[in-house]
Amino acid sequence: MTLPIAGWYPDPEDQARLRWWDGTRWGALAPQPEAVPGTAPFSVVEPAPRPPAPSEYRAGASDGPLTGRRARVAKDRATRSANPFGYAGLVLSLIAFIFNLLAIPSVLGLVFGAIGLARAGQLTGQRITGFGVSLAAVILGLVSGGLFFLRVAQLMS
Repeated sequence: MTLPIAGWYPDPEDQARLRWWDGTRWGALAPQPEAVPGTAPFSVVEPAPRPPAPSEYRAGASDGPLTGRRARVAKDRATRSANPFGYAGLVLSLIAFIFNLLAIPSVLGLVFGAIGLARAGQLTGQRITGFGVSLAAVILGLVSGGLFFLRVAQLMS
């Protein structure tokens, strides 16, 4: 669940007042405008066109389990945040097949893939570790590096 952005929202305890939400927790109350005797009190603050404060969310009213494409996207996002090294290594290894100057992308893909494998081993308590992506990065880094050195050997002979 994502939290709303920082801003002034109705106070969860007193809806007539505003309270500052800094993105993670509630802050100070907004000052109340002083009423001039003989005039009706009015609000000088317009309602913000932002999502409601967390206290106003209906718990589980429309939140169901993710299925299909949304579930895959959420799983990919969780993997990238848990183990970004595997994805970085995979991208570098794939780039090495297109442009492999001095085998630098191959070596970097291999290194990042190895770091991703080690990190996946540390994340065994989680369901999503990125082990497969990291393994693919290591394998593709080795293959692209081997192709690079094969081309260099052909040019030297």
